[in-house]
Amino acid sequence: MIKMIFLARRYLSYLFTSKTRYTIHSPFVYQLVQEVLRDSTQYQDYQVLDSVRKSLLENTNLIETVDFGTGAGEKKYSTSVHPVGKLVKLRSHRKAQLEMLYRLVRHFKPRTLLEFGTAAGVSGSYLKMAHPGSRMITMEGCSGLAAVAETVFGDLKLSGIQVLVGDFDALLPSVLQQLDQLDFVFFDGNHRKEPTLNYFYRCLPLSNESSVFIFDDIHWSPGMEAAWEEIKKEDAVSLTIDLFWFGMVFFRKGIQKQDFIIRY
Repeated sequence: MIKMIFLARRYLSYLFTSKTRYTIHSPFVYQLVQEVLRDSTQYQDYQVLDSVRKSLLENTNLIETVDFGTGAGEKKYSTSVHPVGKLVKLRSHRKAQLEMLYRLVRHFKPRTLLEFGTAAGVSGSYLKMAHPGSRMITMEGCSGLAAVAETVFGDLKLSGIQVLVGDFDALLPSVLQQLDQLDFVFFDGNHRKEPTLNYFYRCLPLSNESSVFIFDDIHWSPGMEAAWEEIKKEDAVSLTIDLFWFGMVFFRKGIQKQDFIIRY
């Protein structure tokens, strides 16, 4: 209940402070809103991906899950047994959010994709199918969920995806050694301040002018809001967009540093 009240208050604040596309003076951001965020095209992939998502929601198979994030509370990790469908409902995004991730990747066409938090592979499928030619690495702390994700990727005939299982802190150094740049990163694995900032600063050296970093649930808690504020102040960051559920970070050169709160 406390969490819901906190989010409700933050959402009201977002509604009062956010701008519409009509008050945006940045050509880059205005174009992004018009061509991507507000794109209402019903892409053929949506139907396929949504069918997979709904099938997973109905999956009653039990798996043991490991949580290294906020679900572990004060412990390093916690374990529990749940039906796949319940975990997908808890850990996956709403259809509209997933479709926005798809459109972002489709628009920017990143050569490399990195995802923190594979879960059952729902968001990863949307990301990868939007640009099949990309190289994607996705990390998941729970081996049971990672196995489900690999099955999903296989059923969708998505290739070029490397699924790594384990604690992100242990996995990330070897992941970054494999890559020469990070074009698109989706941070959706540990909704706490210190880990979020740690992942951001470790990924930052591989960013480039065209990179897009997406942070999930930037208003989830005071800690996540503090992390978001610090990320916005980083010198290498030239532009940020607060969409309430997602925070978008860009590193474009030759533009004035700006932070937008957008209601699209």
